[in-house]
Amino acid sequence: MSELRGEETLSETLRDADEDVPRRLGIAALAHDTAIYGGTRVAVKSLAFLLVPLYAHFLTRSEFGVLELVLATMALVDVFINLPGTLARFYFDKDDRAWRRQVVTGYFAIEAAYPALLIAGLMLLSGPVADGVAGQTTYATLFVIALADLYLTNIVDLPLALCRLRRKPLTFAFYALSRGVTMVAFSILFVAVWELGVKGILLASLTSAGVIFVVSLREWVPDLVPRIPKGLIREMLEFSWPTIVSGVSFYALNFLDRFFVAHYHGTADTGLYGAAFRYSQVVVVGVFAFRMGWSQWHFSWLHSGRHQQMVARGANYYFLAIGFLVAVVSLWILPLFHLVMPARFWDATSAVPPLALAAAGTGAFTVFAIGVNVTKRMRLVLPISAGSAALAIGLYFVLIPPFSFLGAAWASAIAFTVMATAMLVVCQRIYPVPWEWRRLASVVVVTFALCLAALALDAWVPFYPSLVARLVLTLAYPLVLVAVGFFPPGDLRAIRQRIRLRTGRNQEG
Repeated sequence: MSELRGEETLSETLRDADEDVPRRLGIAALAHDTAIYGGTRVAVKSLAFLLVPLYAHFLTRSEFGVLELVLATMALVDVFINLPGTLARFYFDKDDRAWRRQVVTGYFAIEAAYPALLIAGLMLLSGPVADGVAGQTTYATLFVIALADLYLTNIVDLPLALCRLRRKPLTFAFYALSRGVTMVAFSILFVAVWELGVKGILLASLTSAGVIFVVSLREWVPDLVPRIPKGLIREMLEFSWPTIVSGVSFYALNFLDRFFVAHYHGTADTGLYGAAFRYSQVVVVGVFAFRMGWSQWHFSWLHSGRHQQMVARGANYYFLAIGFLVAVVSLWILPLFHLVMPARFWDATSAVPPLALAAAGTGAFTVFAIGVNVTKRMRLVLPISAGSAALAIGLYFVLIPPFSFLGAAWASAIAFTVMATAMLVVCQRIYPVPWEWRRLASVVVVTFALCLAALALDAWVPFYPSLVARLVLTLAYPLVLVAVGFFPPGDLRAIRQRIRLRTGRNQEG
């Protein structure tokens, strides 16, 4: 089976005959992959965002809160069955197709066997789990459906990851969009037509996962081999277990706050927090898109002697793009809620700017963690993530009782900022990168200032006059960065040349 289809041939770099991934990818390649993957995720999330108003019209705030608790519980289970970064790290150890098939086989063996045992056990205990989490054993069916969906989604992640590693963005887009479309179709059927409520939402997700599981079999089943090198699975597990342990800390940073909000303020406020979180996912989509292009991009420079310099250069444009996304989401979330959400959910918008900042912090952590990834010193992640999780939990106790879900949002933003900063300090000691501090600081300051400005507009400026101010502040983001010198003259010239070249091609066409 060809590893690269004709429609996706890459002409910007040279490859050896046996290589699946081109070497020495430039910034344009990073931007290309991020745009394709990001565009796909934006399209999929746009479909999902269309469902949020649907859910809001058919679910009460308390029912929305129950859904959040179920999903938060699944996120905890996912920590123990998901092995982030493992496939990519071992896949690129050798530029050899036979080796990569062995890696795929080993990874599948791990992800298929152990999760099945864990999830089956939790299904048998779904009654006590439902009672402990949501307060009623009648919710047990919801947890069974969600667990089945989680297991299937875990398997479906394998072909999607392979598409990214092999730089097959169009195939990736097909799989991801197919799942998004089927999710929307079944959600409308189960929620709006049959009025199954939370159960309908979970059934729609499970059904769409089943469809893509069948469709994507061709992407990875031909790569399975009967034998793999002795010790490969053990080495993968040794690499992965620190990420599993640190995943518990990330869970505390991302999802534990729902249980605090539910405990102190009830499921209605948890539902508001869930609505805010879903729209902050616009930034998460951008971060995920960047991550999907990041691994194969920076690993392509690993043995070139310029790896650190290219990482620093790529980081500048991560902060630029994600910062703009954070600003746009923060400035325009209130008008969007007025347009598509019932009035009973409008109070949720105050939590979106800090949640957007927290999402940007997760991407910053990925960028700054390049040292532990390259050197395979993943154990260093443990104290950093554990310390950040402890900080977050402490902030939950301090901020959530008086400020409810808004306190939870700011606690997340603070904790992720501290975690990314700590990772930066540690990795600079073991794998120094020549970060361009002035450029990074300028984009961070501008982004944070616009988030505060958005909150001020929401609180103190009448709705319609604020629209003009929101537009002015949105346009101010790139203009201020140009004024403070974020863009070096060479980069500005390259951008202008690319625009002229693309414009000339369009005119010739």
